[in-house]
Amino acid sequence: MKAKVRKPLPIQTRDTVKVDRNIYKRGEFSYQVKMMFGGTTVLETFITLAEARAFRDGKKSASVLDPDFKRVLESRIKKTEAANSSLRWLLDKYEIEVTPGKKSATSELYRIGKVKRYRIADVSIYTISPDDVDEFMNQLKAEGVGDGGRRKYGALLSHVFNTAFRRWRYKVSNPIAAMELPAAGKPRNRRLEKCEGEKLLEALDRENKYAGIYARLAIETAMRRGELLGLAWVDVDLKTSVAQLHDTKTGEPRGVPLTPAAIKILRALPLPHEGKVLPIHASGLRGAWDRARSTTGIKGLRIHDLRREGTSRLFETGKLNVMEVAAITGHKTLQMLGVYTVLRPEDLAKKLG
Repeated sequence: MKAKVRKPLPIQTRDTVKVDRNIYKRGEFSYQVKMMFGGTTVLETFITLAEARAFRDGKKSASVLDPDFKRVLESRIKKTEAANSSLRWLLDKYEIEVTPGKKSATSELYRIGKVKRYRIADVSIYTISPDDVDEFMNQLKAEGVGDGGRRKYGALLSHVFNTAFRRWRYKVSNPIAAMELPAAGKPRNRRLEKCEGEKLLEALDRENKYAGIYARLAIETAMRRGELLGLAWVDVDLKTSVAQLHDTKTGEPRGVPLTPAAIKILRALPLPHEGKVLPIHASGLRGAWDRARSTTGIKGLRIHDLRREGTSRLFETGKLNVMEVAAITGHKTLQMLGVYTVLRPEDLAKKLG
């Protein structure tokens, strides 16, 4: 039997009491259903509570079958989830779903962990503002993080918010888009000074023999840290003097010719030549490097500067042209190759006679 429906009663001064979800009692014989359906408000009044409940439940059942209503509901749920979620929650999601697929996963995990230690991590991702990010950047600056470092944190946060919007469909805006990040700064030009090389290598040998071997091979091959630490014996041919790299930063494999000095270093490594060429983890290398720098008093030299040293020495041999050096180092552009090449004026003066 069809329920008898009455027209909405006019507004009265008597109290309205909620008696069930979406149902309100007005007076002695009036039950009003008020609910959202398809993006609009539905308002209907009934004589009995049973009639009101039947109408409400019927509308909810219909909404399940309505694709338009379902999309509206999903959008509302995502918006509510984002509004109640902090940046820490979003960083956790990003760390699990996005970071592992990157070549720079290790350094990015470090940056994500650092962001979580600041107030910005507890701000809602739906209300976060450029002022919140600016406060975070100023805190990093006060701790001595340079322009280049702060720029990387800004780029990380920007990609996190863009991923949340484009991939996960959260209705969030990117606060970094309204900001001017610090300039990238001038490229580094640090090389080993003539008095530093021998002291550094000896100190590394004392800390960890494989750290010393890493430094020597990095200078001889100009490989990136990840490439050299990931190099396996199965990809090293001592007869043809070539090491094959499969997992590179650019995603393109390449062969690296080995100098006589590099071959000598590799042949001297303990047998059997199986597994990784250098059985040392990145964290172990970092620790040995820091301790070696401390004991020798060498300032301002980073592990990655060895790649610049190796690249520059390839040019200084005078045997290779620009394209040949780029093929060895794996630089995609001549501009980046130039960043990793620092030729000493005194050496150029000798060539001029």
